Amino acid sequence: MMMHRRLSRTLLATVLLAGIASLGAGPCRAQSGAPALEARVVPGETPTLQLVVPPLSPGDGAPRPRLIEIVLDTDSLADAVIREETDTLWQDIGRANGVLQNAGGDPPWFLMRSDAAEPGKTRLGIANFDLNGHEGQNALTRAGDQPLRVILPLRPGDRSLPLQVSVGTSLDALSPPVTVEARLEKPAEPDREARVRFDADMAPLTALALGTTVTLSWDIRPCVQATLSGPVDYREPVLTIAPEQGACTGSKKVLALGPATYQLTAETTGTPDSRLSVILTRTLFLDVRRLDQFANLSLSPPSVLPGGTVKARWYIRELPADDRREAVLAWTDLHGNRRLQRLRASASQTTAGEMSFVVPQAAGEADTTVRLHYGDETIERAFDIERWQAAGRSALATGELRGMAFAGGRLVLCSEKGLFFSAVGAGGGMGADGVGKVNEPFPDFVREPLRVGDRASSLHPVQESPCLAVHALDAERVAALVAIGETAPGRPAFAEMTIVSPDTQTATYPVTLADDPIDTAAPQRRDYQLALLRGRILVQVQIGPTDRSTDLNPRSSVKAFSISESDIATGKGGWRAEPLLATNELRPRYGWQMIDGFGADNETLFLLNEVSGTLARYEVTADSAALLAEARASGSPARLAAARAAVAVDYPVSARSVGREQVDALAQGPLVNVGGVLVSLGAGLAYNPQTNEWQPGSFGQSGGTGSVAAYRGDNEPRLWLMKANGERFSLPVESPRLFAADYFENRRVASLPYLERGARLTIKSRAALTWRTDRRTELQPKAQSLETGTCTVKGVTTSMPMVVSEYALAYPDRPFELIGVSDDGRTSVSKAHLGKGAWDVTISSDPCVTVRVEPAPVASR
Repeated sequence: MMMHRRLSRTLLATVLLAGIASLGAGPCRAQSGAPALEARVVPGETPTLQLVVPPLSPGDGAPRPRLIEIVLDTDSLADAVIREETDTLWQDIGRANGVLQNAGGDPPWFLMRSDAAEPGKTRLGIANFDLNGHEGQNALTRAGDQPLRVILPLRPGDRSLPLQVSVGTSLDALSPPVTVEARLEKPAEPDREARVRFDADMAPLTALALGTTVTLSWDIRPCVQATLSGPVDYREPVLTIAPEQGACTGSKKVLALGPATYQLTAETTGTPDSRLSVILTRTLFLDVRRLDQFANLSLSPPSVLPGGTVKARWYIRELPADDRREAVLAWTDLHGNRRLQRLRASASQTTAGEMSFVVPQAAGEADTTVRLHYGDETIERAFDIERWQAAGRSALATGELRGMAFAGGRLVLCSEKGLFFSAVGAGGGMGADGVGKVNEPFPDFVREPLRVGDRASSLHPVQESPCLAVHALDAERVAALVAIGETAPGRPAFAEMTIVSPDTQTATYPVTLADDPIDTAAPQRRDYQLALLRGRILVQVQIGPTDRSTDLNPRSSVKAFSISESDIATGKGGWRAEPLLATNELRPRYGWQMIDGFGADNETLFLLNEVSGTLARYEVTADSAALLAEARASGSPARLAAARAAVAVDYPVSARSVGREQVDALAQGPLVNVGGVLVSLGAGLAYNPQTNEWQPGSFGQSGGTGSVAAYRGDNEPRLWLMKANGERFSLPVESPRLFAADYFENRRVASLPYLERGARLTIKSRAALTWRTDRRTELQPKAQSLETGTCTVKGVTTSMPMVVSEYALAYPDRPFELIGVSDDGRTSVSKAHLGKGAWDVTISSDPCVTVRVEPAPVASR
């Protein structure tokens, strides 16, 4: 009883509040100026009183007692903690779970209960020493500097609790009670969305390999019931999920066989204030990797002629492991039969391959679709088969055909009987009425009069004059070389150049070519080639045998001239000789075909010989190219015209020649530039200037000897062919790759070396020699020494000192001459290269001079 009285006196303590984490609404605190406390009632299955008592003020470090007295208007706290009556007022709770947290000192802690002085009140006491014994016998624990957290159970349903709390360090030093209202703390409203979890065991779910097993799992708390819908099972599209102990948990394995949607519908309990259920849904979307996501198929070229070759390329990246399916390529072969090829593929690596096949010749036999199968999935790629369209036979008496060109929406036919025109249109487009233009592929040629300025009356009609050559200058005009004057045997005529505008039916006054007159009675054949190089018009005149089956003709020759467009328009003449287009490198001296239009701004032209198969490439000099670039950058038409007039042709370089077995067929059809590819219809060959390679092909029509062709490259590319017998054909050309599958339209040509051959020269002479050659040949001195040698003159051999000089020689494969001269001019030496690495004998004024030539490789550049 004494202990009761002592405890009921007062408790004194200095307190300092230390906050704890809030569990909902803010806790109740003591009034301002009073000891700082914090108390709350937290609801739950067992409500709890949570009281925070601040740490003691700093002391001298000695053990200090700590006591707490709580006066309540209910005895539920005491009943829940101390259920059995005992004579011991203070009970050891040092190891009681859930009563004290972070007490700040070592156990034991003691708890007591008694009736308060006021009626209906209950008193609880908490101390860190045993108040049942004598004070002197207590072993005080060290009170920490941490706040004391007391958690005591309440009765279910308690929502608030008024408290009177006193704290102190001894029974005799108690503070006045502090009143605290411990109100009910409402817990945070639980997130409804967090009640349902629905996911899979892998990600992403939209790029799964076909046949992959996916595990769907769910967790619903609390759960009334749930369903899983989707392709769960072919026998049971909806799976019902029953709760166990208020929760719905589980998993289901499904197969990824295509796009599928799985929806989990969960019925869970509502809010604590409502008994209504809440329906929540979760959705997962599964999809497999489509075949085109890990495989590809491409065809080249996009279009072919009947009998042409198509190359199929494929790759398969990490093929999904599936024993039930395999990759198969399907196509139609040359005979119209369907072919299948299994493609070996690995699930761990990328597999690539290619295969070429020939398209059937007959119409209707070819399936133009190539398919890559993988199970039920297919990748399809199609190619087009372009076919020549026959337009009948012309009834015109044109005589020998000598060329054809397109400009101004018309074909211009150059023949022995003059110029003829065919209105083929400008390549489609829209008409003035907004309707697409439709043109007949190849109308017959007709004779149309040409108006030739004010002086036309004094001339024989240009369109009726024998045409020697024709070439397109731009989209609207052509350059024509015609024979003006008498062309009867023994009565020569002259070659005249004129610029014709087919659309307006006008022509410039002809300018006479600076060449010999044309005499049809001459025993030799005179051929004219017309081309354009960087805006300058080039004319090559070849005089050779009438029968080209003879390889040698000592009277054959080649001459070349050039003229600017402005000189033709003004009638000033202005012809300039072009010796490099008539160089001795062009062997034989006849049978050359000149084809231009390669690269940007007609920067490249080719000469192909129908007899030898030799191919030479021409461009302008580096200085001319720089001058043209500067003039174009200035934007001045006058400067550009002047730069074109000053264009200088550079030395030719050797390109890839036609093989011997195909040379004879070159004359069996025309040569034409098809969008940057040099096509020989007669030989069935296409030259790609980007790779410097000839490719064989099946072009459907060869044309035959004496046929001519022209190409229109615009929005509706088309190739026209006219045979010597008047038959007309046209061919739509989707791409130049119709003839050369590896051609790409970047307008670039391959870089070809000037210096193709190399040699090591060793020269022995009695005096040092200075050597010279043309500017296309490089001669570099390597070493020079003196040695004793022998020389035989008129049968007498004499020993004498000799100068031994060594040179490295790099040269183009063409004829040239090395010339050496001594300083005093008394000794001169000549050594001629004949071609193909063959050298002539040494010609020297000093019989003691020897020149040895040894082949050597040329370093790549």
